[in-house]
Amino acid sequence: MSADMQTITAARQALSSGDFARAETLAESARAVPALALDAIEVLALTAKAHGAGDRYEALLREAATMAPERTWPRDQLAEWLHETGRLGEAEAVLRETLNLQPENANAQMRLGTMLSERDELVEGAGHLEAAIRIIGPHPQLLTDLGRNLQRQGLLEEAAPMLADAARAMPDALAPLAWLAELEEQAGRFDRAAALLDRAEVLALRQGTDITLQRVALLSCTEQWAKGLSMLDAEPEPCGAGLLLRGRLRDRAGRKAEAWEDFVAGKAALAATASRTYPARAVGELIQQWQDFFTGDRFVEFTPAPRRKGVPQPVFVLGFPRSGTMLTEQVLASHSQVRAGGELPFGRELAEKAAALTAGAFPRHPGKVTEEQREALGTQLRDHYLARAERYGLLRGEASFFTDRMPLNELYLPLLQLAFPQSPVVVVGRDPRDVMVSAMSHDFTHGFSCGYRIEDLALHYARMDALTAHWLDELPVPAHELAYEHFIADQEVETEELMAWLGLDAEPAQLAFHTLAHHAPTPSHPPVREPLDRRSIQRWKGYATELAPVFPVLANAVERSGYAASGSPDASADTRGPTVN
Repeated sequence: MSADMQTITAARQALSSGDFARAETLAESARAVPALALDAIEVLALTAKAHGAGDRYEALLREAATMAPERTWPRDQLAEWLHETGRLGEAEAVLRETLNLQPENANAQMRLGTMLSERDELVEGAGHLEAAIRIIGPHPQLLTDLGRNLQRQGLLEEAAPMLADAARAMPDALAPLAWLAELEEQAGRFDRAAALLDRAEVLALRQGTDITLQRVALLSCTEQWAKGLSMLDAEPEPCGAGLLLRGRLRDRAGRKAEAWEDFVAGKAALAATASRTYPARAVGELIQQWQDFFTGDRFVEFTPAPRRKGVPQPVFVLGFPRSGTMLTEQVLASHSQVRAGGELPFGRELAEKAAALTAGAFPRHPGKVTEEQREALGTQLRDHYLARAERYGLLRGEASFFTDRMPLNELYLPLLQLAFPQSPVVVVGRDPRDVMVSAMSHDFTHGFSCGYRIEDLALHYARMDALTAHWLDELPVPAHELAYEHFIADQEVETEELMAWLGLDAEPAQLAFHTLAHHAPTPSHPPVREPLDRRSIQRWKGYATELAPVFPVLANAVERSGYAASGSPDASADTRGPTVN
């Protein structure tokens, strides 16, 4: 062994023994030798990391990546470091650059797939995880991650064998077993789910964790829901999610006052844990800025994008969370020419894009938008939206449409109209008071985290209802308005009218939408799988006392939607319809 190589070997030994000063001294001396420079930089980088010198560690990794682009460790460690320090955008850029140079880098494929999955870009994330498996084989952790990704897309039958294989390969791992149990519950195979939870419970107890909440969630789907309620009643201090679940079960048992207490306490606990509050003043100012920017006269000054031929077009399903938008999407996506897109984040992205493309003029300074910008903006937004839709896999196949049902896209409606002036818009409505009860019983962050206090829920609902009416009238935007209660009253006629708005004939499968498998490239709540029932109509009456303080806030929305003071005009409490709790 040459003297120079002995120096590097000694440096590595010093590093391993914790003698960082000696390791650094030896590595610096070896760095001057071209053949050893890369090894020396690796030792210096690891020494810097051990000392907590993050900037130096990163700089050395970047130097090594430039010096030896064919080597995997500099880029792998750099991406890991950027991810650990919260610089996710930079980490993603490094991973994508790595894969351009090293497409067979399984670690980079895995990391990028995991990052994209965590960011809810499930289709592209799955593609990278599949690539990693192709390169190194069915590693159980990769099977777990890919199985979970596919499960969140609703591709249950594809995900099940992966999670099962991972659980067999890692018998002490709780995650694949618990997720497989959740999958079986989602598929309606409750006995299988219960058996898997029995196995998971043994692991959970051994690891000091608790799966009571998942057990109760399963029981709540069966005739044994009361047993689940008893289990939560026995819990001294349920977590926020546990309080909401207990509240829904107490509601089912007719214990309305206790249920509402759980809803309020559960929402407060969840908000405190995640530091979520509704910025009421800032949201009000933002809405006003949009209205001032997109007056009817100004809107027509913008050139709408032409329809891009040969690709599916979006159907925008608008509505407040818990108003029936998922139900509407399921009906639409049960048609052979419509694919479910789920909760696509593109509307918010269009707002960010519009600000960048107008050099910051949007949305505060309408007078500073140039004529060239007004001419180009619609097409630029269309192209961005469709590029993102392609990454979500929504432009594949033979369908003519895909749905975009991101809740509260109403704010972004002018931009969506500029990008897709011919795309169908469906506005879903439901008795605002029923929406309040359902929204208080479920956790969601849409609407600037308005969902954690009834006062904020009511205020944001009223604001968005008024804004929707304003856009439909001011711009104007042609839209099909679908009332949840009307759908219940006559599902067949409402379905026919809905599909006619898209220029399509209704198909028989749409009347049995709850029996069909549904999947979308975005995560969402489990789809409606129950037959028609009566539980959701005028549910608010059991909480009239608790809702009374916000009735004045909702008064205009109730009147605008055509609901009488005591209930909806066209549906009674005895009308059968799909449940949207």
